[in-house]
Amino acid sequence: MRLFLPLSRKSLLLIGFIAVLVFLYQITRHPRVTKTMQPVAYYNNYDEPVCLPDKLLETHPPTERAKAAMVILVKNSEQEAIAKTLVNLEDKFNKHFHYPYVFLNNEPFTDTFKKAVGRSSSASMTFGLIPSHHWSYPSWVNETLAAEKRQQMEASQVLYGGSESYHHMCRYQSGFFFDHPLLDSYDWYWRIEPGVEFFCDITYDPFLYLQKYDKQYGFVLTLQELQETLPTLWTTVLEYIASRHLNITHSQRLFPFFQDKGEYTLCHFWSNFEIASLNLWRSPAYRDFFHALDQTGKFFYERWGDAPVHSLAAGLFLETDQVHYFEDVGYQHDMLRHCPSKDSGKGCRCECPHGMTEKSIDYAVYPDRCLSEWHQWVKSEKAKKPRWGWSS
Repeated sequence: MRLFLPLSRKSLLLIGFIAVLVFLYQITRHPRVTKTMQPVAYYNNYDEPVCLPDKLLETHPPTERAKAAMVILVKNSEQEAIAKTLVNLEDKFNKHFHYPYVFLNNEPFTDTFKKAVGRSSSASMTFGLIPSHHWSYPSWVNETLAAEKRQQMEASQVLYGGSESYHHMCRYQSGFFFDHPLLDSYDWYWRIEPGVEFFCDITYDPFLYLQKYDKQYGFVLTLQELQETLPTLWTTVLEYIASRHLNITHSQRLFPFFQDKGEYTLCHFWSNFEIASLNLWRSPAYRDFFHALDQTGKFFYERWGDAPVHSLAAGLFLETDQVHYFEDVGYQHDMLRHCPSKDSGKGCRCECPHGMTEKSIDYAVYPDRCLSEWHQWVKSEKAKKPRWGWSS
């Protein structure tokens, strides 16, 4: 006895037609992902750099978040600038992801400041005072000599060289911010500074993206540091490498990117934008590196910035593919601006200024050597990676 009768050709065609209709319906009802950045037909997570419609993020809010925070070192006097930046960042990113803000200051925050920034976002906000021993002279630094050096730097027009607070800031960002108690529960941070501006929607979670691909550090702008700010930093780093017997010739190590014929190219990742692992700086290796630099006193006798310190440390302790260029993020700090190029296919609903104005310089049009050398370096490093396959 037959349990199933054979279907007629007409019935089979009808079933096939219905299946196609169901399939097409499923496609049309799924929120559309634009072709900007990465074209994906179906998208269920927020850990890939895709451009998604706001409606999707509103109806399907992210359910997973990294242990991350926005970290902002700011003065009370910068209240207006940081409030404006937060409104911009909320609109472009954090209105959907709701990452908390951690504000740090070497002086107590005023109630006026707290109320002003509180109106900028519904995300959690905490306000921390920097411990005095992290924003003062260590015992081995000669304060009289430091003052003389600041006067010399100011006379020589070294950028920010005459500012005592700037020296403390660079040292703090280099060696201590990641140890603030308000950051103890976090593994990742996004550094935000007063007055910066974002031009593109960011409809994915950059923390989850870095975490997913085992990347430790992300940047937007790379450029050359001013030689007069760090006349002896490179030789100090080389001495450190020799004293610790570090292998900087490992095929995937990043450090060689920063040198040309044994000399420092002055290239660094501009640290006013950083999305990175707090545990990178909390590691024993980095702590030892910073301590060795700090013992020289040259955060005060010279004007060593946290950007070259972080960059050279990344070179020592990270492989190239652990560093990510956030090319899709439209961003401006001071007058320097980055926007994704049309040819790159990256960026999401960008509203970038065009050309050069009195307030904005397009880094793509007026770059220094560092970005092009970064692209070349990444290509050369990728070529060195082992490729697995069956031997013929």
